[in-house]
Amino acid sequence: MSELIHKAAVGVLLFALSGLVNYKPTQAETAPPQSTRISQANSIKYHIFDSTNSPNKRYAVAWGIPGRKSTSPILDENDDYEKVENYLVDTKTHQIVTKLKYSKNFPNQNHGGLTTSWAPNSKLVLVVHNGKWQPRNVSLVNVNGVQVGVYNQLVKDTSAYLAKNDGAVFQKNKERLVFSLDTSKSFKLTDNSLQIPIDIYIPKAENGYERKVLLTYQVNTNGNPRVKLVKVKKLNFTP
Repeated sequence: MSELIHKAAVGVLLFALSGLVNYKPTQAETAPPQSTRISQANSIKYHIFDSTNSPNKRYAVAWGIPGRKSTSPILDENDDYEKVENYLVDTKTHQIVTKLKYSKNFPNQNHGGLTTSWAPNSKLVLVVHNGKWQPRNVSLVNVNGVQVGVYNQLVKDTSAYLAKNDGAVFQKNKERLVFSLDTSKSFKLTDNSLQIPIDIYIPKAENGYERKVLLTYQVNTNGNPRVKLVKVKKLNFTP
């Protein structure tokens, strides 16, 4: 009887070991966290920023560091923030469409942050890399990877309007002015136009020069995303 029990126990053990040898992890066990993906094209781990998905959920904006081994969604003491890159990514194929030339945002960046506004057709996105007083950069990026920085154009068009309408008052203050985008309010980006409000003021100045304008541009979403100024409208400044 004891011999039969011994043979049965050995059989159970061999069966269990066989199952371990042939074990294959499920897709849920092998897949990286939802916010962490690896580009199939160049093996860069990237993390998608919240609230940056296109209306059709096909694209989003993400950050990563080439060669980074950690899958943590935040930087740690071993990371070199100078090497951070931002990407437009395809959430279906998990590939990087393009590296963003005008943005290097990462979670918990000092005076940082990233805001996006997509055209309804999901072909074009406005990317705002925030700063302390005014944006570090503003760019338009289409899903073919073509991108253009537009912040200098916004400042130029706003300055031209203020120089014409405020004259000497603007000239007196222009060297101290910042040109800020209120990212708490949605920019109006359609398939062929962009409306963007600009706050113009002197930081920490009481009763200083304060203006607000609304810029309206015609936008070309096919090929290079070009902008053409249509009009500038003065708004009431509300700090």
